[in-house]
Amino acid sequence: MISRRHLLAAVPALVAAPALAQETPPAPKLPEVHYDPLAPVLGNPQGDVTIVEYFDYQCGVCKRMHPLLLDVVARDGQIRLVMRDWIIFGEGSHYAAQVALGAQALGRYLDVHLALMATGSQLTKGDVFAALSATGLTPAAALAAYRQKAEAYEALLLRNDAQAMGFGFNGTPSFVVGNAVYPGAFQSREDILQAVAEARARQTPNAV
Repeated sequence: MISRRHLLAAVPALVAAPALAQETPPAPKLPEVHYDPLAPVLGNPQGDVTIVEYFDYQCGVCKRMHPLLLDVVARDGQIRLVMRDWIIFGEGSHYAAQVALGAQALGRYLDVHLALMATGSQLTKGDVFAALSATGLTPAAALAAYRQKAEAYEALLLRNDAQAMGFGFNGTPSFVVGNAVYPGAFQSREDILQAVAEARARQTPNAV
């Protein structure tokens, strides 16, 4: 059973874990969490439930859990999965995020994202190059695309960080499912399915 979650049902704002107000960004509002023109979306872009994952390409738990999450999304068919890079493990994570977002600009996000998620927990530039070798896209090409929108993409990474901090997340992965906030990894398929089912049950005709 899922035991850790924050929830405000039937309102457009989400709740963050208690923290010192002067040190923590304000709790994000639901539309800005669910919808960002630069944040990659997997699954069904028109789905009736949105899952937002805050993740890091050097997070071992993220990588172990991600195939299960993608399988749930694929089997359901009505889930929007929003991927938000939260850079907490330093330079290697930032570099991988830049490559992945550049790939998004080239229409190749999923291939590159999956390749990076299949690597070990610690990433060097050489690891990223090796991971992309089977995709047909080089890090140099992805980075060139990233640099064309570098200011906007760096602003996206800052927004992701501010949202995660506003929720009081302590690490990756952490999730928003519908308007419920889950600070930590799901432990099983059943937990993910329960979170999705509860999100659907909370929806109203006027929900965002």
